[in-house]
Amino acid sequence: MSGGGPSAEFLLLAACCRWPTDASAIGKAGQTAIDWRRFVKLAQRHRVQGLARIGLEAAAIAVPPGLVAAHRRQTARNLLLLDEAARIAAMLADADIPAAFLKGATLAELAYGDQGVKQTLDNDVLVDAGQVEATIELLERIGYTVTDPAVPLDGRRLSVLIDMVKECTLVRPGNKAMVDLHWRMTSVEGLLAEPDLTRDLRIVTIGNYRLPTIRDESLMVYLAVHGARHGWSRLKWLADFNALLVSMDAAALAALRARAEHDGVPRAMDLALLQANRVFGTVVPDDVGRSRRVRWLAALSDLLMRGGDELAEQHMVPRRYMAVGHASAFLLKSSPVYLANAAWSSWVSTADTLALPLPRAARLLYLLTSPAARIGRAARRIVDRGFSRTAQGPMRARQEK
Repeated sequence: MSGGGPSAEFLLLAACCRWPTDASAIGKAGQTAIDWRRFVKLAQRHRVQGLARIGLEAAAIAVPPGLVAAHRRQTARNLLLLDEAARIAAMLADADIPAAFLKGATLAELAYGDQGVKQTLDNDVLVDAGQVEATIELLERIGYTVTDPAVPLDGRRLSVLIDMVKECTLVRPGNKAMVDLHWRMTSVEGLLAEPDLTRDLRIVTIGNYRLPTIRDESLMVYLAVHGARHGWSRLKWLADFNALLVSMDAAALAALRARAEHDGVPRAMDLALLQANRVFGTVVPDDVGRSRRVRWLAALSDLLMRGGDELAEQHMVPRRYMAVGHASAFLLKSSPVYLANAAWSSWVSTADTLALPLPRAARLLYLLTSPAARIGRAARRIVDRGFSRTAQGPMRARQEK
């Protein structure tokens, strides 16, 4: 990359991620010199191996073998998770637990009509907060185990967890199938209104399976908010949003923006539209980038999606991701209640609250105990490093002799 702009590999990958596939645009982007090793790594980092392979084949560009193998594994994984989703949906229906599948197989069907295009890593299942404990018990009955948080979820900890965050993760050891069990759609409470799972649902038919998800406008608003909260750091999320967006006419798009305004997240929606225009060239209303805060959010997104080092995963630059996440949270919405919740989420660590599960009446104490715990961990790390250097000093001296 030069000057911090997107590389030729990123531009080709972005062209492949437009839907419907535009072979002409892909062919044009592929005319420059491409580092195919870097291209494959970018496709993996953005989790768009399927779109990359489909796009290259449509433009009659030779597909790197590694990309073909990755796409085959992805498709097999998608079908496994589809089977798991159908099993979970039937189990929850039998137990009279209303639920919605977010993203995953239902979004793949709505956006692409094909389970082999987008990558699915897990099944995101949304239930009401009051049904979380029963849902965990049902999932454990068919072999799933809670892996995140990595502490036993007794009644007190589960109560704290539900109040503090939006989800927990369960894994089925035999086939590694993963479920993110949600009771809120966003991590910061008050950012987005929750759907009524008894009426705000639609059924998506995938082969012989019927899976519930949230309705069209609610889904688009959720995708916009989800992408914004993650800094649109992966092309995968923007490609899915854009695949739904391109089928909308001007009236439908105006109604979607009105819905986002009604739900209190117009900045998230305009950011999604702006990024779809900047990355994929999708035609959007001229005023989506008029807001200064939306432009700031787009600049933050660039830091993760295609700036600095576009190959960097979150674990490689955690401070960059953390800084963008906190800044984006405070730019998305201005209501005092939401900002207070965003400040709480930034200040209080979930791990610390689960280590000391308190009743609701006493949880303001977390404003003191959580930073105290962080200071204690930092002090221990400094002491441990000091002991490590002290122990290594004599060893080096002996080696030099």
